[in-house]
Amino acid sequence: MEYKDVRIFKVSRMYTPNYLEGEFYIKVVNGTISEITKKRPDGNFIDLSQFIVMPGFVDVHIHGFEGFDVSESGMDAVIEMSRRLPKTGVVAFLPTFVSIPFEDLKKKLESIKLDYKGFYAVPLGVHVEGAFINPKKKGAMDNRFFISGDTEKAKEIIQFKNVKMLTVAPEVEGALEVINFLVKNEISVSIGHSDATFEEVLEAYLNGANSITHLFNAMAPFNHREPSVIGGALYFDFYLQIIADTHHTSPYVLKLLKPYSDRVVLITDAIEATNLREGVYKLGSFEVFVKDGTARLSDGTLAGSILTMDKGFKNLVMYGDFSIEQAVRAASLNPLKSIHNFSFGEIKVNKLANFVCVDNGFNVRKTIINGEIVYEE
Repeated sequence: MEYKDVRIFKVSRMYTPNYLEGEFYIKVVNGTISEITKKRPDGNFIDLSQFIVMPGFVDVHIHGFEGFDVSESGMDAVIEMSRRLPKTGVVAFLPTFVSIPFEDLKKKLESIKLDYKGFYAVPLGVHVEGAFINPKKKGAMDNRFFISGDTEKAKEIIQFKNVKMLTVAPEVEGALEVINFLVKNEISVSIGHSDATFEEVLEAYLNGANSITHLFNAMAPFNHREPSVIGGALYFDFYLQIIADTHHTSPYVLKLLKPYSDRVVLITDAIEATNLREGVYKLGSFEVFVKDGTARLSDGTLAGSILTMDKGFKNLVMYGDFSIEQAVRAASLNPLKSIHNFSFGEIKVNKLANFVCVDNGFNVRKTIINGEIVYEE
């Protein structure tokens, strides 16, 4: 007989992402929601009625956390990030590589085993950001390790079956062939670190690119005669990755994005310094100086962020004037849709039981992954 792990959670307020209030009981069998009912169960239940329960956060663009960096330590960093991220409400993430030597990248990709049984927050795959991008918009990437559009190199990157997203600048030589190849292999392509024109963005979109990496950052500014990546991002049906730390994106610009909330994907772009004190850290081959809420290279260039998903969620509401429902989608459902994962991100029957429980100030109090409480304050 198959063993069944059954847990029941009592909830009084939840965003599914739509808001529901009342007395609800969520039955979870082997990590998956099997029933949501108002009928009180006969047996024991876990009482979450003092919290607001929401789908857990998903970060599809994060380099490191609390002293660990995937580009530096590969699988070891992924394990540590997995154990530490639930305190910020994160239930799943894409560990993200900056530009490093190609052979080193392959070695670290090979080390990352998605079937490892000891994860807390679940790595859904890997995001390779620093390969097929434009030196003119390098940001805090080391352009010595950029790759021109080379399908053979793309094959080598995805050979380990763990890459879920690549950032590509569509104007670099051979990029459209790479985009087409990646999409055929069910890998999401995000346009970023790019000086592309509107027409080049259109070509990438027609070839299957579906996201924009940290919109407004490391790309040409919007111009009414040449709308560039920003214009294409808003005009076409792209998912829009946003670093809502108020440094990468002005609070006023966050508010301008509210009409696009069904496509906004909250990301952190966090580095190893996140949740640590001010000081000097690393990102790839560069020293990064963390002070006054930002991480910067010695020349002042922003170098990732020290944002966490719970703070970004609050910023979307506080500065972007997003409704709670819109912010919930941006932090959970939309990131998953951008990588074609529909197994959770909503509180409904047949979805994985991945929740974050917050207080009235939307501070994280518990995080539940596959029906198991993995963090509680």
